[in-house]
Amino acid sequence: MKKGWQRFLVCGLMIALLAGSALVRPSAAADETSKLYSDYINAVEIVRNNYVEPLEYDVLSKMAIQNMLHTLDPHSNFYDRKAFDEFRSEQGSQYYGIGATIIGRDRAVYVQEPMKGAPASRAGLRYGDQFSVIDGKDVEKMSSEQIKNLLRGPQGTKVKITVKRPGVTEPVTVTIERAAVEYPSVFDSYMVRPGIGYIGLTRGFHSTTSEEVSSAIARFKEQGMTSLVLDVRNNPGGYLEEAIRVCDQFLQRGQLVVSQRGREGRQPPINRVAERGSQETSPLPLVVLINGFSASASEIVAGAIQDHDRGLLVGENSFGKGLVQTIIPMSGGTALTLTTQRYYTPSGRLIQRDYSSGSSYEYFVKQRQGETKADKPSNDQWRTDLGRPVVSGGGIDPDIKVPSTNPTRIQNQLGNTGLFMFVRELIGGQVAGAQNFKLGAIEFNHPLKPNEFVVTDEIMNAYRAFMANFIKARPEWGITPAMVDDNMDWARREIREEVLTAAYGSATAQRALVDLDKQLQRAMTELPNAGELAMRAKTARRTSRQ
Repeated sequence: MKKGWQRFLVCGLMIALLAGSALVRPSAAADETSKLYSDYINAVEIVRNNYVEPLEYDVLSKMAIQNMLHTLDPHSNFYDRKAFDEFRSEQGSQYYGIGATIIGRDRAVYVQEPMKGAPASRAGLRYGDQFSVIDGKDVEKMSSEQIKNLLRGPQGTKVKITVKRPGVTEPVTVTIERAAVEYPSVFDSYMVRPGIGYIGLTRGFHSTTSEEVSSAIARFKEQGMTSLVLDVRNNPGGYLEEAIRVCDQFLQRGQLVVSQRGREGRQPPINRVAERGSQETSPLPLVVLINGFSASASEIVAGAIQDHDRGLLVGENSFGKGLVQTIIPMSGGTALTLTTQRYYTPSGRLIQRDYSSGSSYEYFVKQRQGETKADKPSNDQWRTDLGRPVVSGGGIDPDIKVPSTNPTRIQNQLGNTGLFMFVRELIGGQVAGAQNFKLGAIEFNHPLKPNEFVVTDEIMNAYRAFMANFIKARPEWGITPAMVDDNMDWARREIREEVLTAAYGSATAQRALVDLDKQLQRAMTELPNAGELAMRAKTARRTSRQ
């Protein structure tokens, strides 16, 4: 154990010296290293021997390295072996487990959606199943993170799960063999309107992202696609190479996608370009949807499309994550992600938002909620290929700003508590007069009809009565009857979406509510303008070469 934690400390000291060693003479650097090592070891020993509770070396070391990295920037991080294994699995578009999204609600954890073709759906797990026992352990008071860790495991191993299901008297027990669970980058892709393809690239840039996008485009062309909406809202980023390859399908060969610049004098800037480029004789009209949760690789794609006037951006200002993390494996299966460069768009714009002041909460949460403003210079230094002015230093600004229709704080509170519990009762056949809402196992690839699961006034009256009892039994939630009454229209839509998710999956549920997505609706109206812009840019490039 002692050798293990000392290796942690040595690695941590090496990282601490990376930024400072270049600033001192070689002889002084050796003395500094020795002093740092001695002070660090002594501090860990003092804490471990005297803290009010017993602490292990590896816990202290992990905390020390993480806190050290977090003082450098918000994105450098340390992964222990388990976290690094999960990170690599998800970057590979798959992981090993049962294949279900789970959610914590009302002090318990439930199945939200078994994934298509995954072990969970084959075993018959359903929306609203409450985890009760896993491999003999009572899990009813565990967090969703703890239960996720129990459900995941090596491929081919088995896990025994007992759930409580609404409408079923006795607990339901299933034994599931863990398998590789596909987690594609493209959440959904379909012809949203005649001639208009939609690609929901919302799950990160993984090892299969560009292939998924290319496959969707090829399928759309066979169906008569004449324009495309690429949705990277909520996409947190991922592999740079995949972002380059996605851009390669829209830009011309040799066009700059992104520049990487690191510490001056260490390495020259790296310019990444479209290697093959689009083979289309006439540019496909393209609109990219972005929002405050579009980050990193998503911003690289959006910035390149905007700077080259290849399409229009619709939505909200992106997150502003333009730091390049290099993955550095360490001993024992651990790893660091250390910031080594910054990303710049083709026009020279810095993507990264300022993080020099403020807390992690302000950086990660408040900006996405619109409570802080990114620092954006107002000059015209940065321009697109056609001369349109763009701003720098706070993410990517859309060409057409359309505010989101995100739930309010009270609506989130209602949805995260009583509304979910009501839908669980509804699909379990426990709501009087709504037997047609009782569901069995999830049915994927269902062709949705407009009149399916229409939420009537009778169901809303039942919801109001349910919430009256719910909030009376849980005064600590702070929900009042007035809150319920003021949000009935929202609740009606939310209940239908949740029921459709339970019946047919979240992709089908989102398709059913596409008319309520103001950003997507505006994106489709802007497609002709996007096509005109792309054609003007192509003509300008052709003229400049003559």
